[in-house]
Amino acid sequence: MIRVVIGTVWSSLFALLGLALGTAVDHHIVPAWQFTHRGLLPLLGIIVGLTGFNFFWQRQWLAGLPGGGVAIYKQPVTERRWGVLQAVWLLVGFIVMQGVGVAGLAAVAGVCAVLAHIQPLPHLNAIAATLAGYLTASLWSIWYINRLGPLKLHDGSPSGVAWCPALADSYLTAALFAGLIVMSVVVIMHFFPPDMVALQKLQAAKLFETPGLWKLGLLVLAVFIAPPVEEYVFRGGIFSALASRVSPLWAGVITTLLFVAVHAPEKIHYPAGFIDVGLVGAVAAWMRVRFQSIKPGVLLHVLYNAGLMLAAGLAH
Repeated sequence: MIRVVIGTVWSSLFALLGLALGTAVDHHIVPAWQFTHRGLLPLLGIIVGLTGFNFFWQRQWLAGLPGGGVAIYKQPVTERRWGVLQAVWLLVGFIVMQGVGVAGLAAVAGVCAVLAHIQPLPHLNAIAATLAGYLTASLWSIWYINRLGPLKLHDGSPSGVAWCPALADSYLTAALFAGLIVMSVVVIMHFFPPDMVALQKLQAAKLFETPGLWKLGLLVLAVFIAPPVEEYVFRGGIFSALASRVSPLWAGVITTLLFVAVHAPEKIHYPAGFIDVGLVGAVAAWMRVRFQSIKPGVLLHVLYNAGLMLAAGLAH
């Protein structure tokens, strides 16, 4: 909790730095700049602050970085309880902290509007809120799991988080399954066409309709940030917590159902879409046990999301 508070203060300082820079740019350096561009600077400050804070505190999560893998935990791994209750708390925290990030962004945007009369465009506010919410949830979730210590994190057994290397064949398997799942999406949509009018009402669809390069951040989030974070949370943290109390089979089934439930808002107007999400969750859980690592699942998730983005772009 202390790190969450420090992270909030840290991000707020970056937001204020962006506000000051925006004011300086507007009044002293380049007066002709549009106020909408200046209004982005505090929002970018939040993103940079959260990312820098996360990188500093969670560097042991990434192998090969300076300080990576260093044991900074005061309590032995055996003293950490890790079971069903912790799995529930991790899932609830992952969802709630997204709301906290969105609320924090709204508060900062409100302060900017009052102090500097900065009023970013609504669609830019929505994109910034989405990024802030997911980064906040990612920071909290990674911190919560990393408290287990490096031995648990790199343990490939069902009760370990399995953030460890895997054989080369596992990545080829992941790429093959990703291609098959994306192809299944195309087939499913051919026989069960979605209601495009209903899909366009989804918040995600509205965000990707943002003109210009602003949606690049969403593409990076969907393809490169969300997959490793969600695999770390679901097939890493939640799966290991459940597998310490039930069999790996049941842990995989429950984790997959939770994974599908979290993505329900994206598929609510197209029930057939639950099939491919369920396939991704089930295959990732199987590979997690089969290859004793969640990294092949990360590749599966990345390629699946990228394939969907490409297919949607071609269809559009």
